[in-house]
Amino acid sequence: MALTIDIKKNKFFIILLTTGIILISALGSLHAQDTTSSLAFKKNRPDNRVYFYYHPDLSYQLWQQFNLRKEANAGNALAEHELGLRYILGEGFPADTVQAAYWIHKAAEQNLPGACYNYGILLNNGWGVPWNPFQAFKYFLIAARNSMPQAEYMIGISYTDNLLVERNWSEAYYWIKKSANDGFKPAKETLANFIKNIPLSKIDTTINEANHQDSSNYAQNNSSYSQTNTKVDPKLSNQSSIGSSSNLVFIDFSTVTDSIKEIPNRLLLQDLLHEGNDSLATALHLTEKKDTTFDFDSSAVKLLIKFAEAGSPEALTLLGRMYELGVYFPKDLIRASDYYIRAMKLDSPRSPFFLWKMIKEPNYFDELKRRVDNNDPRAMFVWYGLVTSGLDEQITEADAVKLLEKSASMNYLPAMNEIGLDLYTGKYLKQDRNKAIEVWQLAKNMGSKEAAVRIDVAEIYGFVKSSDYQNAIDNLNKAIDEGSVLAQATLAYCYENGIGLPTSEPQAVKYFRLAAQRGSRFAYDELKQLYNAIRPKDKMFQLN
Repeated sequence: MALTIDIKKNKFFIILLTTGIILISALGSLHAQDTTSSLAFKKNRPDNRVYFYYHPDLSYQLWQQFNLRKEANAGNALAEHELGLRYILGEGFPADTVQAAYWIHKAAEQNLPGACYNYGILLNNGWGVPWNPFQAFKYFLIAARNSMPQAEYMIGISYTDNLLVERNWSEAYYWIKKSANDGFKPAKETLANFIKNIPLSKIDTTINEANHQDSSNYAQNNSSYSQTNTKVDPKLSNQSSIGSSSNLVFIDFSTVTDSIKEIPNRLLLQDLLHEGNDSLATALHLTEKKDTTFDFDSSAVKLLIKFAEAGSPEALTLLGRMYELGVYFPKDLIRASDYYIRAMKLDSPRSPFFLWKMIKEPNYFDELKRRVDNNDPRAMFVWYGLVTSGLDEQITEADAVKLLEKSASMNYLPAMNEIGLDLYTGKYLKQDRNKAIEVWQLAKNMGSKEAAVRIDVAEIYGFVKSSDYQNAIDNLNKAIDEGSVLAQATLAYCYENGIGLPTSEPQAVKYFRLAAQRGSRFAYDELKQLYNAIRPKDKMFQLN
């Protein structure tokens, strides 16, 4: 995390470079933890995204501590908010996240829009208060109803992931568009992608301020306080990417891509911007707006292969596409299929689209059968993958498994990893977890990073005896840095259950969400369970 403070006469603002949640235990009172320093200053978060607290221009000068506290104690909402932000900054007061949350909450209770927004951020991240995204949504809604662009954006994003409130594309469109119209740059960018990817048949674009009805009257009934100082500092708007840093991101496994007939290179490269592929994205010189023909140098391609072997579904998909198109590598549809299938095993949302189109190519199966007949272990693995994915029925499932076993016997690492998984789950082979670990250990000894991650995962889930999980935790963190989505989801499980790490719902939510954003259905299901465990009975939060 990096911190920039700009103090100019009557204002200051915070820019926190972060992608989300800081480790914090659920707190029942202000004195439940060591509050000697604000969690906003903890330097244990990635810094590839910019994030900020909202701080309005205030009509009064910077006060002495005594006067500021005096006004806050007297119930002045502006002073309460100011005092809370000063506790976050450590400006004139010891940095203290819990005290910050206390004072910002008091201001939010008076419906000060900026305070409502900031308190929502604290609740959504578990900073100084127990993690509670539902309460956060209510405070965001108050600020959004007072035309605060950042809060409008938060509400819009909340309607896309089917976690907080039931997915509603029309509500999402309304709020994101409203935020964009009010000048919030991230909303403008999201709106453009939204329009491209969501079928218009799913959106009521005629909703306007006059006839809009959201899922709750909460904001309307709790927004009597009027605060005009909600105009956003342009510097903040231009540097912000709130979707990731607030832990509200676009997650969808439904039909939003039904109308997409082509997936451009740009989207595959943007996928690499998901947290976990950071160093790869840097090496490839990627930005959110960059489009390219995959013109990479040899060192970048080596790193791409390294990330693919570690279990990055985005890297696997990109390599598949490069082999399919004959970019950098000679065109090879069977090798491309290999990468697509391995990406699919990690829930890649793009690979099934490419693979389905590719196997319809003339002579595709003639070439696949020729290679299988020539004892090519990669081709054997591919045919197994096509059959078990439901994309081909020319051979039986039993014959496909025999091809996989033969491929593994020839020491083809992806096949060995798949054999281990089938033994571990009992899906296509008789369940034998001890034998699965043996297969993965052999693959690990032969250089398979994916096998190494799976062994660590088996240890975390208790299928490998261990009295000290530290080594496995360290390995998972390294694998996350190399793009492993499986490692992300497993680290979330560790935080959720206190395995080798302090129990932390916010951290569990963070890593489950990062993995879910990349396509992991397991992570999404686990994330939903965390939400459901504290889901209030309010009608607005019920999901069908």
